Amino acid sequence: MRTSLRWRLFALLAVSVLLAWIATAFFTYLDTRHEIGSMLDKRLMHTAELVLQQVELGSNTIPYTQPLSDYTHTTLQVWQHDGTLLMQSTTASTERLGTQHEGLNNAVLQGIRYRTYSLWDAQQQFNVRVAERYDLRDALAESVARHLLHPLYFAVPGLGVLIWLAVGAGLAPLSRFANEVKQRQPDKLDPLELSNTPREVLPLQNALNSLFKRLHDSLEYERRFTADAAHELRTPLAAIKTQAQVACAATDVEQRQQSLSKVILGADRAAHLIDQLLVLAQLDPEHSLIEPQQIQLAALVSESIAQHAPAAIRKAVELGFTAEDDGLIYGDSTLLAILVRNLIDNAVRYTPSKGQVNIQLQQHGTAIVLQIADTGPGIAVAELQRITSRFYRVLGSGEDGSGLGLSIVKRIAKLHDAQLSFDTPANGTGLVVRVSFKAAA
Repeated sequence: MRTSLRWRLFALLAVSVLLAWIATAFFTYLDTRHEIGSMLDKRLMHTAELVLQQVELGSNTIPYTQPLSDYTHTTLQVWQHDGTLLMQSTTASTERLGTQHEGLNNAVLQGIRYRTYSLWDAQQQFNVRVAERYDLRDALAESVARHLLHPLYFAVPGLGVLIWLAVGAGLAPLSRFANEVKQRQPDKLDPLELSNTPREVLPLQNALNSLFKRLHDSLEYERRFTADAAHELRTPLAAIKTQAQVACAATDVEQRQQSLSKVILGADRAAHLIDQLLVLAQLDPEHSLIEPQQIQLAALVSESIAQHAPAAIRKAVELGFTAEDDGLIYGDSTLLAILVRNLIDNAVRYTPSKGQVNIQLQQHGTAIVLQIADTGPGIAVAELQRITSRFYRVLGSGEDGSGLGLSIVKRIAKLHDAQLSFDTPANGTGLVVRVSFKAAA
């Protein structure tokens, strides 16, 4: 069960206030008890001084035969230096109150704790001892503590209501923020710009705005990708339909066979385009490689060259490959195979008969560089920045294609943190493609 943020804040604040109040009452009780003890100690000392003065004044005229009445919860005894008890209060114990040593002391008489004070006169003739039960001190301190806790019975419920209302008022901006997000339409992805957004909520607002931007870009990509794909698929499908209609209307077997061959060729082109579109659709969403493995790039290149060798032989294109080492890198073997295949396919496709495609794998420091150079028509410098755009094809090349191969290569290179570059050979004919990978440690 998910707890409410309001309830959590209310509970934390209420418990904190309650504990603070109890701690204040406890320390006040200790401080009050100390102050009460000091006050009553002074009263004991003052009482002893008054009694001693009276004893000294009436020592020769007053017979001390009757006990003194006690009205102050304080008991006393007056002793002579020879140990004779001159007088005592009615509540005084039969035992000696404290000791003859002058000063404050604690004593236990008949199982009851007393605070005592002993005072001698200047001639050391009379000793006045006064005592007070600790029960009185404890009762006074506990009374003060109870009076401190009494407001809790009324203040805690009222304080709880105030805390609940205060927490609600403090969370009101968050509620408005949640309502603003809840009421948004699915296609409304513009940034949130709420006034008076609390500082604590601002990171959440920024995170949501960043998410909205990514969603907007993703949806925009999907719309653009769908429109481009539909446009590119329309052309081969229209060609297939046209050739099929020609085949249906043809009366000559040879003409019908040519039309059907073109239908098959158009279907192959459409299938290739669909394959490229599927690969691009998987690569374009933002993601990263999952558990990259150590790959021998030289082996992937050799395998791709073997696949393209028949096409190169048919066009009389010389396909060469040199490698300085195995080209160990970290990556995804499936994606790297697609990258190498598209680059070699483009090189063979655009290289004229009796041309050359030279593939090299070299290590430069901590980089593994795959270079593919062909002797084809090349690409104008002004167009080099555009050839990795989706569905972009160089006009006048005379070759069929989807315009997606280099877009896929660029995306795979980015996923592998590789650098993709294009250049014109020193002789000015053809194209040089370089992909620089970070070598495996």
